[in-house]
Amino acid sequence: MKRSLFALTGALAFALTASVTSAHAASITPDQVSTGFSGTAYGSYIFNTDKTLTSGPTASASVACTNATGKTSTNTATGINVPAVGTVGNASTSVKSLLTSTGKRLESRSTINGANLLGGLITAGAITSESIAEKSTAGTYSGTNTTNISNLKVLGAAVNANPGPNTVIDLKAPVVGSVGKVTLNGQVKRLVNGTYQVWTTAIRVEILKAGLPGLNVGTDIRLGVTTANLTAPQAGYLSGTGFGTRATLATGIIGSSPTALAYVGCSGGTTTVNAAGVTIPAVASTGTISTTATGALTPELKSTVTNNVAGLKILNSLIQADAIKAETSASRPTAGGAVKLTDTSSFTNLKITGLPNINASVPPNTVVQVPGLGTVTLHKVSKSSTAIIVVMVDVVLNQPLGALPTGSRIQVGYSSTSITS
Repeated sequence: MKRSLFALTGALAFALTASVTSAHAASITPDQVSTGFSGTAYGSYIFNTDKTLTSGPTASASVACTNATGKTSTNTATGINVPAVGTVGNASTSVKSLLTSTGKRLESRSTINGANLLGGLITAGAITSESIAEKSTAGTYSGTNTTNISNLKVLGAAVNANPGPNTVIDLKAPVVGSVGKVTLNGQVKRLVNGTYQVWTTAIRVEILKAGLPGLNVGTDIRLGVTTANLTAPQAGYLSGTGFGTRATLATGIIGSSPTALAYVGCSGGTTTVNAAGVTIPAVASTGTISTTATGALTPELKSTVTNNVAGLKILNSLIQADAIKAETSASRPTAGGAVKLTDTSSFTNLKITGLPNINASVPPNTVVQVPGLGTVTLHKVSKSSTAIIVVMVDVVLNQPLGALPTGSRIQVGYSSTSITS
């Protein structure tokens, strides 16, 4: 009888404990699930390791550095034709942070309307990639990777529209043999240092050996890329980017990659990147370039990016400056409130031939037409309630110059910072 009483008491205690645990779990509503969001999606990104070829990322969309649901980012891009690589169709992307009946979710999706790569060695109809990451009221993570590629052919052979995860095919070209590999439905799904990652790449082509005309070893072609990351929550999220120079063709292809490129991470830290003098043939040259990106979460949230460019000369000194500083910052109390945005950018000895009124004290957002060059915006400033972007010299060509066609954009001295919830 005593043993039965002990058993009954133990069972009752277990039942009560289980009841309390269940009640505690049930007391967490989907809105109370604690997580941050960081996701991206793009159509294509084509580059090689020496950066002599860079196209994209096209139709880039992102929701990042936030813990808010209901955020949506979408983008579209027309098809591109990259010499020696091939054609990639129109792209559309979306990234969404969602509140669901069971918790919180981040969805990233990319769609491309077909591709023809490497002279027909790889062809495809519609290409779709999707990454979904979720966190439930119980605190558990789950994720989904999805790839669908219609009418896919690799080396002339038809491939299933839903290839298995991380399917690898040897890229054995006629006559020259194996020159690389093709990875279909590339997937990552893991928990790393408190961040749950779900990444999907529909098609990735890596050129590992010489043999294909016009393509360097190290060429990397990525189509249909999506990421969905659930991060540890913060009181606020930092963001910032800085670089010295960049040239972009009217088609969106990068003619000259960003130099001395540095970022502010969501959680802060300091990064400094230096670059020697830069030359964009027949267009521009600079002396040394340095970018420092700094972020902190205490005693206040603050993001600062400073880019310094020495000795700018555009079109044989038609535009010149001894020094350019692009510097912005965004700050906010940790408890919340309005974001304070500052711009402390400056020119030293700025001159434009034929325009004597242009000097180092030029007001922000000054626009001038420069004969033989195009439209020039000096100290270009863009603001929202939480972000600021400064481009000290922004040139849109009205005629071809060197390898840059009409409509190409040259940017010198770039700084952007922001703080989001």
